[in-house]
Amino acid sequence: MVKKLFLNKKVKVLIVLTVLMSVTYGGYAYKAKVQATSTQEPVLKEERVERGDITIDFTGDGEAEIPVVNVDFEISGKLKELFVETGQSIKKGDIVAKLEDTDLMNKLQNAQVQYEKAVTKLEQTKQQFKLTTISEKQKLDDLKSKFDEISLDYNAMIQLEGIYPKMEIEKKRIAYESAKGAYETQIERYNILSNESKDIEMEKGNIATAQIALKIAQDDLDNTLLKSPMDAKILTITYKPGETIPTVKDSGEVTADTSHFMVISHADKLEVIVPVSENDLYNVSMDQEVEIEFEAFEGKLFTGRVLSIDALPKKDSSGLVTYEVKIGLEDDSNQLKTGMTCTTSFILNQRKNVLTIPNKSVSMVDGKQVVQVKGEQGNIETRTIKTGLTDGKNVEVVDGLKAGEIIFVKDKK
Repeated sequence: MVKKLFLNKKVKVLIVLTVLMSVTYGGYAYKAKVQATSTQEPVLKEERVERGDITIDFTGDGEAEIPVVNVDFEISGKLKELFVETGQSIKKGDIVAKLEDTDLMNKLQNAQVQYEKAVTKLEQTKQQFKLTTISEKQKLDDLKSKFDEISLDYNAMIQLEGIYPKMEIEKKRIAYESAKGAYETQIERYNILSNESKDIEMEKGNIATAQIALKIAQDDLDNTLLKSPMDAKILTITYKPGETIPTVKDSGEVTADTSHFMVISHADKLEVIVPVSENDLYNVSMDQEVEIEFEAFEGKLFTGRVLSIDALPKKDSSGLVTYEVKIGLEDDSNQLKTGMTCTTSFILNQRKNVLTIPNKSVSMVDGKQVVQVKGEQGNIETRTIKTGLTDGKNVEVVDGLKAGEIIFVKDKK
């Protein structure tokens, strides 16, 4: 009985040990299976060769802004007529307003009269100068004839000095010297008179002064008409007919300021302002292409180009230095509004409508770029290709593949 009980206990122990060994082995086998699965070869995932764009860029946050222009009269005066109203669209050259011009018309007429008088006076002075010159030339000719005649007699008497009395020779010499002096004086007078006329120069100066006064009067009259400098939409009009408009000194800052007679905006133009950090500014250049996506129109890309780069920096409270970059949109921007936020991509390099494949599908074998391609029979072929620009995720295929072909990418599971 005791022996049988002992044997039963032994059997139970053997059964427990057997179970424990089975559990241990099963756990080991499961762990080995998991390890084998984790170290297996990567799965080959199919990818299609497609056409697309490869872009290298850097991004920045921006805000839409409608550029505005202040329109003011060049002169002060009372507003006589207003031909437009707020919200109206206008064309370049359209007359939008007019000042009282009665006094300025009188001023122009008076300036015209003064100018004509100056022109007449110059003509009279020229005629007088011409007559004086003719008269002086006649005197010169007469004195020359007289001098030549006396000189001839005097020289003859000198050669026959013994025949003529000394008194008569001396008298002839005095006449000779007098005629010579008068003739030389007239030559000098005539030369000065014929080469220069102070009266004519003075009258020319009077004409120049009259012309300036006439131009000022004409400009003032022209400036009573205010014309639109561009195709635009009127945002504000500050004055009404009958009110006196002062001359505005524009500070250069273009804002919708009520001190200006009128503020207008480009009818179809919208700009985007992007603060660019000093570290990224070297990547920005004039006329650089930019792609823009507005939060209000997610998924729609707008294009633009860099119009200007501020020379002066702006610094925020944290000390970050940025420079404002202004971008002009090239697309239809009627849907966009001032203040809309956007993400801008400054294009550094780009290839459009090229064949692209994932970067990780390309391997290097013996110094050559190769990919695994799905053959016509479903088999895997290794093919040598040539690549171009890459954005780090996809790469341009220059040679070796066609659009629509299937390639394999190693995908670790």
